[in-house]
Order: sequence, then C-alpha cells, then structure tokens
Amino acid sequence: MVRGVGLLPVVLAAAVAAAGAQMPPDSVPTGPPRIGVNLSRDADGALRSPVIRAGGALAGGVFAEALHDGFPVRYNFRLELHRSIRILPDRLESQVEWEAVVLLDPLTNEYDLVRSGGGEEHFATQAALEKALATPFSVDLLPRGREQYYYVASLLIESLSLSELDEAERWLRGDLGPALSTKGDVGNSLGRGVRRLLVRLSGMPRLGLESRSAFFRP
Repeated sequence: MVRGVGLLPVVLAAAVAAAGAQMPPDSVPTGPPRIGVNLSRDADGALRSPVIRAGGALAGGVFAEALHDGFPVRYNFRLELHRSIRILPDRLESQVEWEAVVLLDPLTNEYDLVRSGGGEEHFATQAALEKALATPFSVDLLPRGREQYYYVASLLIESLSLSELDEAERWLRGDLGPALSTKGDVGNSLGRGVRRLLVRLSGMPRLGLESRSAFFRP
C-alpha cells in the first residue's frame, strides 16, 4: 500500500544511482532525475515504512517537450524488498508497483496528473507539476524477519501513444484488475513488452532510474 500526496515520476537510457542514495525528506529535489529511499526509526527503535522521493521529474525538459507535442507521459514506479544472503544470491521478498500518467490539456494548457485508483489533480504550471511529483511518500513494505535487508526503488518514464493512453487510463481506474499479482498476467506482460520495444524503436523519450538503500535490520 502506498501513502502520499502525489505519485512520483520516473525517469532516455538506464541510469543507476549509488547504493544507499538518500535525499533529506525536507529538501526539494533539483538537478538531474533521481530517486531516493529514506529509512528511519521511531522513538522505540522500530523501523518505519520507507519514504520515497524523486527529483527532476521532467528530465530537464525532455518529457515536457513530449507533453507539449501532444504525447502523454507515463510514470511507472516499483519498490522491491530484498533479503541479503551471504553465500547464496540475495532473495526478492516482496514488491509494490504502481503508475501515474501526465497529460497536457490543449484547451486549458493545464497539466493533468492521473494516479492509480483514479485520483486526478490539475496544475496550471510546469513548476507546480514538478513540485507535486517530488512529494515524498511512504510505502507499506516492511520485512517480517530479523535478517539483513535492503530496498531497491526503480522508476520508468515513457511517452505514450493514444491507444496506450486508453489502456493506462483503464488501469489507473482499476478496470484492468490489481496492479500487482504474484503470478502476473503473461498476455498483458507480453503486450507491455512489445509496446515498450516500439517506443524504443520510435525514438520517443524513455528514461529509467534505480536506487538502492543501505543494508538494515528491522
């Protein structure tokens, strides 16, 4: 479950942030696109839900140009919880994934942000949109064991065709079922893979970002 004011943007080539990269929760992200994972504990020492923060949502104007050209932009976010194992490969314990779509209304020249679950916000300026996309939020994804763990946060931004927008809007409203299932939908996964390949071949903007938290024990 995700809690927060706004959903986050994502991120033309793959970029990897340094392990353990974190952004102070009170700062406003500036500069190049990035994602950070903040970990903290309460007064009793119990681990709080991880707080996620993104910066540079529009990638220096690359996706702003796509919006002005009439292409919606989709933001896909995923947070993974990994258990660290000394000898064997690390184990993926669980993950949470969701999406948001941004459109520029040609009549009002306002930005529309549609989030998972059907929530919608409107912004008169690009600066206001970026501020909303940079809002920190917490994710209910805590480990159950006492071993050593770490989080991996990833964000993907890509321009959409109009047909993809129709599907994305139905997904955001919940018409296409749950955002994440254990087994997954092979047909839909293949379809998304083909579309993303076409986006790459078309030269439309696409950017991926990833960051890993520090190791921790609950």
